[in-house]
Amino acid sequence: MARPRVSEVRSELLLTELLKAQGWDCRRPPNGEMLRQHEYKDHSHLRDVFLHRSKVTMIGHGLPEAVVVDRQSMQPLLVIEAKASVADLDKAVREATTIYGAACIEAGYSPLAVAIAGTSEDDFAVRVFKWDGSAWRVITYEGNPIGWIPNRADADRLRAPSTTSELRPSVPSPEVLATFADEINRLLREANVNDRMRPSVVGACMLALWRSKGAIRKDPEYIIGDINGACEKAFWDAKKPILAKSLHVDEANEKLAVKARRIINILERLNVSVLTAEHDYLGQLYETFFRYAGGNTIGQYFTPRHIASFCADLLGVSIDDVVLDPTCGTGGFLIAAMERVAREHQISRNEMVKLVSTRLIGFDDEPITAALCVANMILRGDGSSSVHRGDAFTAPEFPIGTASVVLMNPPYPHKQTDTPTEAFVERALEGLSQGARLAAIIPLSLLVKSNKSGWRKSILKGNTLEAAIKLPDELFQPYAQPYTVIVYLRKGIPHPKGKRAFFARVENDGFRIRKGVRVACEGSELPKMLDHFRAGKSEPGVSGWAELDEDASFGPGAYIPAREMSGEASDDATQEVIRARTSFVAYHAADLVQLNTENPLDIRAMRKKAWQFETVKPGTVADYFDIFYGQKELHSKDGLLPGRSLVISSSKFDNGCYGLFDFEHILKPPFVTVPGNGSIAYAHVQEWPCGVSDDCMLLLPKEGVPHSMMYVAAAAIRNERWRFSYGRKATPDRIADFPLPHTDELLARVDEYLARAARVEDRMIEDAEDALDSQTARMRLADLGSGRARAVSGAELEVRLAAMMED
Repeated sequence: MARPRVSEVRSELLLTELLKAQGWDCRRPPNGEMLRQHEYKDHSHLRDVFLHRSKVTMIGHGLPEAVVVDRQSMQPLLVIEAKASVADLDKAVREATTIYGAACIEAGYSPLAVAIAGTSEDDFAVRVFKWDGSAWRVITYEGNPIGWIPNRADADRLRAPSTTSELRPSVPSPEVLATFADEINRLLREANVNDRMRPSVVGACMLALWRSKGAIRKDPEYIIGDINGACEKAFWDAKKPILAKSLHVDEANEKLAVKARRIINILERLNVSVLTAEHDYLGQLYETFFRYAGGNTIGQYFTPRHIASFCADLLGVSIDDVVLDPTCGTGGFLIAAMERVAREHQISRNEMVKLVSTRLIGFDDEPITAALCVANMILRGDGSSSVHRGDAFTAPEFPIGTASVVLMNPPYPHKQTDTPTEAFVERALEGLSQGARLAAIIPLSLLVKSNKSGWRKSILKGNTLEAAIKLPDELFQPYAQPYTVIVYLRKGIPHPKGKRAFFARVENDGFRIRKGVRVACEGSELPKMLDHFRAGKSEPGVSGWAELDEDASFGPGAYIPAREMSGEASDDATQEVIRARTSFVAYHAADLVQLNTENPLDIRAMRKKAWQFETVKPGTVADYFDIFYGQKELHSKDGLLPGRSLVISSSKFDNGCYGLFDFEHILKPPFVTVPGNGSIAYAHVQEWPCGVSDDCMLLLPKEGVPHSMMYVAAAAIRNERWRFSYGRKATPDRIADFPLPHTDELLARVDEYLARAARVEDRMIEDAEDALDSQTARMRLADLGSGRARAVSGAELEVRLAAMMED
């Protein structure tokens, strides 16, 4: 069989790239969705469809380039014909529709007909058609034929004869964008473009493709010059000449001149060159893709667009507002405000553009970031917004007392010389008029640390705290510290005494990490948070309304009422605590058989020293347990020598074990240990005599409390550890009111789990004892042999050892 020509191979590569760009799985069914010509023979219903459908004479066998199918039913969804030359597009259209598409229609199927002409490295063209019951109609966007293959959802909708043939593009999935971003990053790395400059190259390529409508010469001699020229024209058109040179690609980089061709090809697959800004596809694509391509390479932590939108909704941004972002980055908050106004007031994008030139104000002193922000605006049809390259603290254009809304995510300071977050908040407040609103994403530590209490109280003297909403820990990972809170302040109104603010905790923002990428998932709690805030609702474990404490903490963990774990969650969590104990035994079995258990102190005799509470709520930690702090003797462990006494500290690993030391004042178990710092609130159950450092609390069961309740308590405290941080330690008062599930069914199941674990642990201990006896016997025999001044052979040693063990 003759090998396919190079042009045909490149055409197949183009087809695969176009399909993957829209999320199609190009593997063979049942794992994937695409069948190529030589694969039809295994599927008789498809082979019969194309039987006698010759491309030229209509006699014999003719096969389309590929068929995309539903992997369950094997029904054809797309029938595709590809040609290697753009000049053959009409021929590909004719064969895809009147030959292969028609054959499918006659067989009772209703696929889209797709014609592709070109190769993976050169120019290409795409046409897509649907059968409307009487004729093939081309699929269009803004009245022009689309230049991409529809994704699965769009294909399913278009295949119905009664639907419109007009299609608006949608942003590819995060997985698809991440794949392309990885390739672009690899290309830039191979071209020796440093991390800091990569976002500017990507942004420049996107803006240039859009501005030139794809008229970029791809030869290495011209490509970078064409990119820079198109970018400069875009900035001049937007009346931003000061930024025209900021988004600039190094024309002296010969390696990049070669790699840029492939980068442009990738962006063309994502339709950058053929789109208008009217429907904001391009802006969404820019922002979503740029997040993967840019990361933290220019020192910025880009706020996810859905979080920026949530902040705009929380403050109720309206058509009359002037929105300020003193640290605008690539413009995510300004775009969110624009989108909300357009959506809520049902105005067109052109009308929106007229409004935002004076109503969106942003500052960023990093030239590349400021240029990328303006590029983001240009791609949305608005390059004239008041985005300034400048420092919000010194720029003469900074508005004083005029903005009605601030939306911001201040840069997180990494060095003592960096501007602190507090300074950005104070400067933002200066830009607001009286009664105006501010939403800022702030590190949790600033809101809970006692040494920041003075700053918080000073803020409250002139402003009102309306809400504080904790965001998911993984939101900015792996680029930034995980613990962040949205703080909503109203300027110029001192926080009234007795005012109840809204506090909430978002666990699910509609995304989760999979393979290092945050991908969409079901169950976003953001709409619920808005509802709770607007309606004054509370939900244990989720949200609550409360007066501020004496420390003026803004941390939601201090105010949201705890919720009792559900039955299933309790089951899983208690098993996790038991597994931690069993793992500890497995690792330390040899130590446990020699553990110091002599004369442990019975802390039950010291109940008078237990923590005293003014009130105790039924069914809570304080209702079932006395709470003590650990031993001051172990506050510093520097002088401890190795020994046989188990010492527990604040680690979440190894059941809290710090090590085995020469320490006499061990405590009589069982009890629960709860770290107050370190691995805060990572509770464990201790079943062996041990010393406990004073960075832990001890929970001693009260009279009549079942043994299994300790494991339930440890699980419940772990479940609430989100409340704590290095700025807010766990204390007896802060864990006392945690509710403990305590049904008879749950406790019976825990007893069963404990019995099962005990059988496993007993075997481990027995094996360790046997090993220790064997070792002791070997040492005795070795000593005996040495005393007689003769060598004992290995065989003799084994015989004598066996005899001793039988005895």
